[in-house]
Amino acid sequence: MKKIVCIVLCVAMLASVAVVFASCNNVPREEQLKIYLPGEYMDYDIFEEFESYYLEKTGKRVKVMAEDFEAVEDIQREVEVRHADYDLICPSDYMVEYLIKKELLLPVDKNVLDVEQEGLFRSEYLETAREFDPQLKYAVPYMYGTLGLVYDITKTGKQIDSWEALYGTEFVNRRSLKDSIRDTYVSACIYNARNELAGLEGVQQKEAVQAIFEDASPATVNKAETLLKSVKSGSVWDVDDVKFDMAAGKSTAPAVALMWSCDAGYVMNDYEDAAGKEQEGNRNMWYVVPKEGGNVYIDAFVINKYAVNVDAANEFLAFLCRKDIALLNSDYAGAISPVKAAYDELYETYTTDDEMFEGTQPGWKEMFIETMFPSAETLNRCGVMKDFDAADYENISRMWSRLQ
Repeated sequence: MKKIVCIVLCVAMLASVAVVFASCNNVPREEQLKIYLPGEYMDYDIFEEFESYYLEKTGKRVKVMAEDFEAVEDIQREVEVRHADYDLICPSDYMVEYLIKKELLLPVDKNVLDVEQEGLFRSEYLETAREFDPQLKYAVPYMYGTLGLVYDITKTGKQIDSWEALYGTEFVNRRSLKDSIRDTYVSACIYNARNELAGLEGVQQKEAVQAIFEDASPATVNKAETLLKSVKSGSVWDVDDVKFDMAAGKSTAPAVALMWSCDAGYVMNDYEDAAGKEQEGNRNMWYVVPKEGGNVYIDAFVINKYAVNVDAANEFLAFLCRKDIALLNSDYAGAISPVKAAYDELYETYTTDDEMFEGTQPGWKEMFIETMFPSAETLNRCGVMKDFDAADYENISRMWSRLQ
């Protein structure tokens, strides 16, 4: 499967590139569809097809233009502070929740796209979306993934299934944490609650892990800070480079790292490195959502309160949910769409493509498929990132500043 770039909204990306098509310069604003999204997260070749589709369906002309953002918090600044007139925005779960609370979104027109239409989305990801959009009124799921551990089995010498590999003593000076406040904080909190989580399964485990995601009490934050300070000097702190170092099999690369599933899958398979050169995937890398619990994330498209072309925005959301378009975007972004028809075809491709897994170790194929298509068992031990209130977020931010 072609995988060009894999970036999710929870991560601060390497660069921000504004893409504005020159042909839009003389197009009236009401005939533009302005999209604000992470870099390299959509196949822009679909824009021309949508423009033709929209003209045929409505008799109206539209020109799609897109601008990339560097970090999800940029949305808050652009929309809440500057009242930027993007029609569509692609935030991640907790930012969707924040924008809903601040009344900065318009509802999706159910006459154009009913997110709850039977069979349109995988049911498990609609349930995940309800965590940040309870009525499924504003958000259209776009891509999903998990947060867990990736490890090089030639360096660990064994399978890993616990956060102990990251926060214990076995891999001191051979581990990597993310220089990303939410992801690292949550992983530390789950590890700190490992005794309470032990033995839980199914709904009980899911509810217990979700409660951890929503706990920003001073005692919890202090305990996380103590843990993170204890591993600070024995860890590499990184956002994006470690995956390439591990994929290249560098001797200095960590044995185990906190990583998003799409990044792990990206470099396990053949990939383009940071310089854009084709590289062979590292089949010694394995990924797991630890047994104590992890994170499932959903990136979604929403309609900005300050949108100008709301009609085209709704039609584009429906267009994204077409099987062929969802397949193109999944292929381009290196992530999996929760659109059921696309998901099912991708799953069939992965599970029947023997050539893709030729020469891999026993169990590697099953692990890779689980990475890209997490089972119900895995999802039952995953929580969803939530929007902290101002006081809680300030408390966590101060902890992070002290840690840095």
